[in-house]
Amino acid sequence: MLIPLLFAAVATFSRQQEVPTAVFTEPYVGMQFNYPKTWTVVHSNKRKDKDRTTLMIPIDGSSEKGELNIDRTTFHASTDLWQTIQLRANEQLHRTVTRQWSQEVLGVSMLFSRIDYTDHGTAMASIIGLFYTRTNEKLLLRLTSPASDFDKVNIEFGRLLETLRQTDGKLPQEDNPNVDLTDITPKLEKAPIRPHSVDPTPKKTIAPIRAPVAVETVVSTRKVVLRVPLGWTAENIKENGFDLKTPELNGSIHFQVFSTLDSDAPNAALIKFCATDLDTFTKVGSREDSNPDLNKAGCTISTVWRVGKDANGDLTTCAAMGSMGEYYFLTMYRLNSVASVKAEKRILDALFKSISVEPLP
Repeated sequence: MLIPLLFAAVATFSRQQEVPTAVFTEPYVGMQFNYPKTWTVVHSNKRKDKDRTTLMIPIDGSSEKGELNIDRTTFHASTDLWQTIQLRANEQLHRTVTRQWSQEVLGVSMLFSRIDYTDHGTAMASIIGLFYTRTNEKLLLRLTSPASDFDKVNIEFGRLLETLRQTDGKLPQEDNPNVDLTDITPKLEKAPIRPHSVDPTPKKTIAPIRAPVAVETVVSTRKVVLRVPLGWTAENIKENGFDLKTPELNGSIHFQVFSTLDSDAPNAALIKFCATDLDTFTKVGSREDSNPDLNKAGCTISTVWRVGKDANGDLTTCAAMGSMGEYYFLTMYRLNSVASVKAEKRILDALFKSISVEPLP
């Protein structure tokens, strides 16, 4: 009788494991995975989180739920730098990074950080995972739940990772900071075929609109010009940099200009730049990163806004990077007045919509 009972137990266990699943696709990084249909899919209605999806995870024996945030991020630097950024960022939020490690998934490193913290009196735990693929944008996962239930949620997360795959059926490659990703484009899902009419009229290409004020500097012995809107003036012009001022802004902005021929790649440079900026904060309340966006001058702009406190009180900073061809700039603006943040943000946004950087003929 022991053998039939054993087979019955195995059959019961197998049926418990056969949970109906659905497929989630992250089209921008070209990744898919399976998740239980008992999970709930939630899409953010906030513009800054428009590309983020959250899966709500039921927890056996609890009224609480776990959360799995699925996002993507631009990163092309060393694994050590990524883990250092996670460590420093959570230190500023007064959260504890209890462990950092790497796990191979599909032959590529998944970089993990375990974070413990308290939220409104409840002990919480999170795991942040970056899939270190050789792509411009990488899959970013964040698993969160009350600490008392985290082991249960983490087991489900492990099962999900076992189903992770690329949408094209190929195996991904491990990233390498020394490899140029300029020619690598995001893998987008094909849109469904729908009946449509074809407009034979040739599409007009919109020429870049260069701002009228030119500021010249020298980068790697070559003259480079930054073009900015009217109302801005340059001061302290030196090799590789200068200060920009406008009467509408309380302070000046220092610009540094680089060439990719002898400096870091633009995105890696911005990440390092933001990491050093953390030293000035005693606490970071929020951080808002913009996706790289092409402005009307043909310059790709990325910004990072932080709001928090330093030793003297309130502090808001804006780090920005703009790249065109082999040249790019980095800049940082600091503001200690909370009351004027919105007004000064509008001024900086207008600047970044028009600014450009290019070599002189």
